[in-house]
Order: sequence, then C-alpha cells, then structure tokens
Amino acid sequence: MDELEFRRRIMSDPKAKDAELLEAIQQSESNAKYMDDILSLDARIEQAMKVDVPDDLADRILFSQPESNVVKVKFGKRALSLAASIAFAFGLLVGQVNWGNVVVSPAQASLSDTAMKHVHEEMGFIEPLDENVSKAQINAKLLPFAYQIGQSFPYHVYYLNHCGFGESNAMHMVFQGEKGKVTLFLTGIASQQTKSFDKDGMAGMVEPIGDASFILVGEEGEDFSKIGENIKKILNPA
Repeated sequence: MDELEFRRRIMSDPKAKDAELLEAIQQSESNAKYMDDILSLDARIEQAMKVDVPDDLADRILFSQPESNVVKVKFGKRALSLAASIAFAFGLLVGQVNWGNVVVSPAQASLSDTAMKHVHEEMGFIEPLDENVSKAQINAKLLPFAYQIGQSFPYHVYYLNHCGFGESNAMHMVFQGEKGKVTLFLTGIASQQTKSFDKDGMAGMVEPIGDASFILVGEEGEDFSKIGENIKKILNPA
C-alpha cells in the first residue's frame, strides 16, 4: 500500500484496524505518525463540537432581535458555517492546519475521570489475566502514538491492548506497582501540566508528554510520581 492510499483510507476511517493498515503502520514511521495525528484531530474535533446550550437559546435570540436583525444573523451564520466548512476541508487535504491552536484540549479532570471509569468497568475482566507482556509487544502497541521504549519496561506487565478512551484512543496497560496493580493509559489527547487525583478509593496522576498524555491509576499510597519518572525515562518519540 503506497503512502497516498494509506492516507486516503485513514482519513476516510481513522479508527480502521485491518491487517493491511497495521502492516503499513509498522513499516513506516511517517504512516504511524500520520495515523496518530488523524486520531488526535478526530478526537479534538468531536470534543470541540460538544457544547451544551440551553434548549430555548434560539428562541431567546430570535425574540430579542428586530426582524431585520434576525435575517442578518441567519445569513451571517450560514456564511460563517460555509466558510468554516471550506477551510476545514481544505486543511485536511493539504495537511497544514495547526489544530492545536484552534481546538481547546479536554480538561485534565476529564482525562482522570475517563481513566477511573475505564479501570472500574474492566476490573473484573482484566484482574485474573497475566499475559507476561514483552518489550516487543509494548513497542508494537506504541506505534500508532509515535513512541517507543528504548529498554525493557521496568515493571511486570500483566495486560496490554488498545482501547477506546472517551472520544479518542489509548494504549491500555496494567502492570505491577509497589502497592498493587497500576493501570497506564497513553492517549493522543494533550494536557497542560502534571496533576494528581484521588477519588472513590482510586488515585493517580495525569502526565503530559509532548502532544500526548499518559494517565496512571492505582491504589491510594502508590508513588505515582516515581513510576511516572521511570516510564518517561524510557519512553522516546519514534
């Protein structure tokens, strides 16, 4: 599969995971980086579109404006929407739009809440598993996020997979910490700064890494700062 065909297929279906696409990702760093960018862009756009407004907002705007202004508002809104649609389509085609400055990243609180919910929902399924995951398997799962580990992972890994993470995707790993099992999510969603959290018997931290983030979730009392530093030392851009 050539690069043009790969990009066409990823753009039409960013979450496609067939064997041919996975092979193209493994064989090309640029393909892996492009897929990560598209997945991140797709998630940011969906987050940006989720704006809650009052049900009667349209009626209040209409009734508060003279009829002549209503016509102007409708025309201006349609023109603005059309212009935005054209700019968005053109930006996707040329691949030059810097969406990082246009779309606001989800709040770190949302990252921690999503992570804790995910851990709680899958705890019963993952708890008895021990896949004894290798370095090669970890690097294979890291490919879509354009990261690799340069040496053996410093903890015993019980479980490793890709998963849906809110409106985005993530690498999902469970490994042995000092107090108990720790869950790691690496996602293409950006965060602004390191933040710890403690809620409903679970604790953890959100750690920015480049344009991505990793989230650690585990038992209260676990030294997440130490674990985070150990992981950052071996996690390198691909």
